[in-house]
Amino acid sequence: MGMFEQIYQDYLLVKNEENRKDRYDGNEGWYHASGAGLCSRKLYFESVEKAKPTNPPNKSSMRKMRVGTILHEDIQNSLILYNNIYNNNILQDNIKHDISQNNITQEYNVKFDVEGEIRLPSLNVRGFYDVVSKDFSADKDTPKVKLYDIKTTANFSFARKFSSKLSSPQENRNHYLQLGTYGLGLREKYGDVDQMSVIYYNKDNSTMREVVVPNMFIDEAKRYWYSINEEHSKGLPGFNFGTSPANAWICGYCQFKSRCNPPPKF
Repeated sequence: MGMFEQIYQDYLLVKNEENRKDRYDGNEGWYHASGAGLCSRKLYFESVEKAKPTNPPNKSSMRKMRVGTILHEDIQNSLILYNNIYNNNILQDNIKHDISQNNITQEYNVKFDVEGEIRLPSLNVRGFYDVVSKDFSADKDTPKVKLYDIKTTANFSFARKFSSKLSSPQENRNHYLQLGTYGLGLREKYGDVDQMSVIYYNKDNSTMREVVVPNMFIDEAKRYWYSINEEHSKGLPGFNFGTSPANAWICGYCQFKSRCNPPPKF
């Protein structure tokens, strides 16, 4: 490993540790919303046993995850900038002028909230949603609340996602249950969520596509986490393809693979 590569790898380790401390220190016993629908055994190791990972991400995985994080932050920062220009009026006039002259955006009657935490104590679940928009176009006193989750993916996965022949129902279900979990938390805050969507960003060609997720996944997420709590009250779940794990590729990337010791078919 060359000098620059080693320095960057050390930097990623520092960033990962900062993120872990910021999000998870003191909250080790909570389920993570992002794990919805993937593997019941992993959730058990992570949140019931509070075990330390036996298989941390390798160098390649860490770099790919960092790219995804940067893209997340870029999109969220663009929404913060929008808020500052049109909602908070805190940018200098020359910056506003430059933006309007270049037609960078049009003013919408929308306010954005990014990277917010939700907690569902009755289900022992917490997580961080990416974006909530409050649209005041129809009613200035009662906005329409829309929830968005941002997913970055490579070209092959992006193409598979939007192919009727190649799309993975289990992978979609994980994304939809995760979004439904956030929706469940927001329902308590706003009373209702009018629409939920996943924004898929293709890292290879910068294409973005939106998939509207049915609101039925809010109630489905509630049933899912109830079943997880019920299952884990009886101890470590056995191997059951479809739930533990949800699909074959999950085990290859699992940080508890050595501890779990899945059968060869997984």
